[in-house]
Amino acid sequence: MAENGVFQLEYPHSYSVHQRDNRGYADIPVKLQISQGEKRQLSMQCHLRPLGEKEAVGEYTISLQVDGNSCEGVFQGVLAGDYSLEVVAYSNGGEAVYRDRRNGIGVGDVYLLAGQSNMEGVGKLIGTERPSPWVRCFYLNDQWGIANDPLCWFNEASDPVHWKVPEGQKEDAARQERFFREFGAGLGISFGKAMKEYSKVPIGLLMCAHGGTDMEQWDPAGLSDGGQSFYGSMFRRVSAVGGKVRACLWYQGESDAADWKKAAEYKQRFISFIEALRRDSGQPELPIFYAQLNTWLGEGDVFPVWNGIQLDQIHMESELSHVALVSTIDLSLSDAIHLSTPALKKLGNRFALLARRLCFQDAAYERGPRVRCCSFADRERTTLRIEFEHVNGGLRPGKDIRGFRIEHEGAALPVMDCRLDRANSNTVIVKLRESAPDRVELWYGKGFNPVCNLRDGADLAVPVFRYSISL
Repeated sequence: MAENGVFQLEYPHSYSVHQRDNRGYADIPVKLQISQGEKRQLSMQCHLRPLGEKEAVGEYTISLQVDGNSCEGVFQGVLAGDYSLEVVAYSNGGEAVYRDRRNGIGVGDVYLLAGQSNMEGVGKLIGTERPSPWVRCFYLNDQWGIANDPLCWFNEASDPVHWKVPEGQKEDAARQERFFREFGAGLGISFGKAMKEYSKVPIGLLMCAHGGTDMEQWDPAGLSDGGQSFYGSMFRRVSAVGGKVRACLWYQGESDAADWKKAAEYKQRFISFIEALRRDSGQPELPIFYAQLNTWLGEGDVFPVWNGIQLDQIHMESELSHVALVSTIDLSLSDAIHLSTPALKKLGNRFALLARRLCFQDAAYERGPRVRCCSFADRERTTLRIEFEHVNGGLRPGKDIRGFRIEHEGAALPVMDCRLDRANSNTVIVKLRESAPDRVELWYGKGFNPVCNLRDGADLAVPVFRYSISL
């Protein structure tokens, strides 16, 4: 039987997720290894049985083809849902000499999570999102399991590019980390649970993020380097789960904001990354959701191009197809640069709203507030009207709105009041103390640690932006 060392079921793995196609089906390959010492004539049967709400689907059955010491087969056209797998080996006389069963063989949606530390997740491990058996993770050690924070264990990774210590120290470092780790909450589980609630299928999280990385380190030229590069490792792992994903979630840019040269190249490098990701995956319209940088609580000279990266990120949204930006500027931090655990939960839900719209063409939610136009409403140029579009259920709060700054030649103009227009909850009214000169700039979220609180009824926040206003 399974314990005698003769048989080894290589895949599928328990709590795995296979990406469904546009019709809702996926193929599930099966592979069984037989030891060299096993000489009997065998026949192999596999049964895939639906669990829970998909019981009406019926059972799938295949026979494995025995080729030397390898037995392989494919369940073709398996409907989205969760299944149990039973593999039985029969001798010539019909006796069952091996039987193995695995639960949680899912057909659903796999989402790629990549970028740096805020996607990796470094929130405090207090009040983390509770796991769900419907939300699984393909961990860095190439093993599927129920998603449970932390999702990143670098010293257990299969690929050397993720190791934090030399190979000879890796095992001890990984063991110590399991005992003493206190940070590692992320956005993945809240995102996965929201998508499961919406799509009613198992959700797989393909974790590939790594803290401290810049866009150069994600260069698609690293594809041929496999596990020695971040891009190569990512694609090796995409291939390991079937070669297709539903979408990519990306949070990165802090490292590029620390260097003027890297910042100057950031926008084109990110565009090239998206183009390569779509080309190499064979998914030319792969949805990409990415987070705009949040705030930085340290010295300004550490990240001299912080606002520049934020502006590049908002501009790319209008230049690329099948992408959407999610704002984080109103979310709290747990240290100088990393989102807190409650903030990451919120961000996961925000990503889920974008996924509903781009992945499933669900028009129930807009992508979130974006400035449409700005103009002075009076001849004295003391009342500025800021109109937004793509708003869900109106903006809020109604008054004491924070985050706007109006400048002339770099100097801020005094603001007396900032509130919603009583006649239009998609419009903000900014009252100045004195008349504004020609050629002013409107900012939202300028600086390293701005106070910003404007969001819509779906909890999607206004992103950092700059808007020039002249006569």
